[in-house]
Amino acid sequence: MRQEDLDPVILDAGDLFFSTLVLNDSNRVSEQFRANAILKGYEKIGCDAINVGQYELSAGLEFLLESAQKSTIPFISANLRYSDNYKLIFDPYLLIRRPGLTIGVIGLTNLVPKTINTVVVENYLASGRRFIDRIRDRVDIVVLLVNSERKSYSILAQEFPDADLIYTSGSTMMTRPMMRQTEEGPYLYSSGREGRYLNVTSLNIVDKGKPLVNVSYIEENMKYTKRKLDRLGDKDPEKTLDELYANQENVMNVIAQGRAILTRAAATLDNAVNTLHFQNVAMDKNIKDDVNMVAFVNESLSACNGLIKK
Repeated sequence: MRQEDLDPVILDAGDLFFSTLVLNDSNRVSEQFRANAILKGYEKIGCDAINVGQYELSAGLEFLLESAQKSTIPFISANLRYSDNYKLIFDPYLLIRRPGLTIGVIGLTNLVPKTINTVVVENYLASGRRFIDRIRDRVDIVVLLVNSERKSYSILAQEFPDADLIYTSGSTMMTRPMMRQTEEGPYLYSSGREGRYLNVTSLNIVDKGKPLVNVSYIEENMKYTKRKLDRLGDKDPEKTLDELYANQENVMNVIAQGRAILTRAAATLDNAVNTLHFQNVAMDKNIKDDVNMVAFVNESLSACNGLIKK
C-alpha cells in the first residue's frame, strides 16, 4: 500500500503475543522469543497501535511492560490498572493524524488471565464510554480495539453508539462484508483465527458532518436480493416475474419486498457522502512476499523452535 503512495493506519486488537495462554518451563523462553520477534516484525511493518489483550499478559505484567518499553509501537488500554495504586498501566487511547483527518483509537479488554494479581480490570464497557466521551469532540473517527469473547459482540454496537468502528479479538469469528450491521454504525469487524485474514476498511470522508455509509454491506445485500429475484425468474426466462406469479400472492409479496430493498439501497448509495468499503484479505500465496520479511520470519521461527525444551 505504501508503494502505491497510501498511508494506512495499522492496528492490532490484541492477543498478538504467544501461541498459548499457558507458559511453563518447557516453552517459556521460546514463547517470549516469539513475542519479541512478532513485535519486531510489527515494527518493520509499521503498526500504529496494539491493544493489550489476554495473551499479552500470559508471561506476566513485567514481561509485557519490558516489551512495551523497548518497542516503538504504542500499547494502549483504557481499563487495565495497577492493583496497588489503581493507575492506568498504559495510555488509554492514541490520536492518529492523517492529512485532514484525526482518528482516536481506544483499547479495551475483559479477558485477563486469572493468575495476574498485579492488574485490576476495570469494567470495559464503562471505561470505553468514558474515553469515547473524552475524545469524541477532538477526533473525526473513533475506533475501538476490543479484546473480548464472542458472546459480547452482539452488544458492543449498542454499548458504544458514539464509536464509528469496532475491531475485536478473542474469538475465531470472522466478519464478512455481507453480514448484517447496524444501519448507521458503529460497524464491528473480527478477523478470524491466527492472522489468516486482514480486516481492511477503506474510508472516503468528504463531509465530516455526515455519517459513514457501509457501502460494502449494501452492495452485498443488493447482490443477494437480485439473486433471489433471478432464481424466481428461472422458471421461465421469457416471462416477467409479474406474469409468472400473478396468481400467487405470497410470491408477489416477496418480489415486492425485494424490489423495495433494491430501490432503497440504490437511493442510499446515490446519496452517500462518506463511504466505507470493507474486505477480508486472505494472507495466502496470492500476497506477494517481501523477501527481507520472509527471511526474518524464517530465522525467527527456526530460533524459536530451537529454544523449546524437549
